[in-house]
Amino acid sequence: MASLSTILNLVQCGLGAILGTGTKGCKPFFKKVTAMWLTPQGFKYDGSQTVGEEYIQTLQAEGNLIVLKGIRTFTDNTEDDVIETLEDGTKQVARLGLYEFAMQFINGLYFHAALHSISSFGAYDVTMIDRDGNILGTKASDGSLKGFTVGMLQASKFTFATDAVGQKEGFTLQLLERAEFDTNYVFIDNASLDFNPNTIDGINEVVLAYGTAPADAETNLQVVAITKQDNAPFTGAGFADFLLTVNGVTGNPTAGDDSVLGGTYELTVAALATNEVLVIDLYDTANNNEVITLGGSLYKSLALEATVV
Repeated sequence: MASLSTILNLVQCGLGAILGTGTKGCKPFFKKVTAMWLTPQGFKYDGSQTVGEEYIQTLQAEGNLIVLKGIRTFTDNTEDDVIETLEDGTKQVARLGLYEFAMQFINGLYFHAALHSISSFGAYDVTMIDRDGNILGTKASDGSLKGFTVGMLQASKFTFATDAVGQKEGFTLQLLERAEFDTNYVFIDNASLDFNPNTIDGINEVVLAYGTAPADAETNLQVVAITKQDNAPFTGAGFADFLLTVNGVTGNPTAGDDSVLGGTYELTVAALATNEVLVIDLYDTANNNEVITLGGSLYKSLALEATVV
């Protein structure tokens, strides 16, 4: 599989000081947007990497990419260019309208809350995915791929269901640099990829709670884990997927799982002592980040704190 840097604009025809207007060769067409990848503003994709599911999930786990999939409606709200007409009838462009888009999803209540958590201004770049799995971004100053610069990113108000329509969630974003698309777009044809970008999912949140209060001299720590999306038991993780600190010092579990009761983890730890402060969360020790991979999906949790009684 080709590296990212070798497939950028693979189908682009004719490029010079003035872009060629010839029509020979394969023409890049970008279809309806169905997913968006948010990256920190200014982030550049590594051109030496093979662009695939593994690389994208690595960026997610590192906190460098947020996936928003399942866009059901995509509306172009871009304002018209402002054109001035002088008194002799001469026209000139006073201002170019900035690209602005509104999107709707049917991903549920938790997704609505997640969209509000990323509402911001100037925090992200956005890479777009269409229904065919093509990728659209822009070219950074060093020639590498980056997302379009986003100004406003604002979650929409919740659309309640009625007898005629279902609930919807959504957001609006505006791109600040028009030239990033008009002259410096980067198009990656889905035929150059060995995966479908539309299948990449976001990170799933897991909520942790202590099943029993940590007590003095105990060597067993009971942790209950449920998925935030649907409150279902989070099953199948191992003791190595948890990071435990005791008074700020790492003291990871040495054994344990949820084989007795799905979602309830009985973890073996060093003997606890009264007034010790415990913090536990999901953690990928091998890659040193707070996102674990389980069954091909990504999961994270907030840190859970308790004081030993």
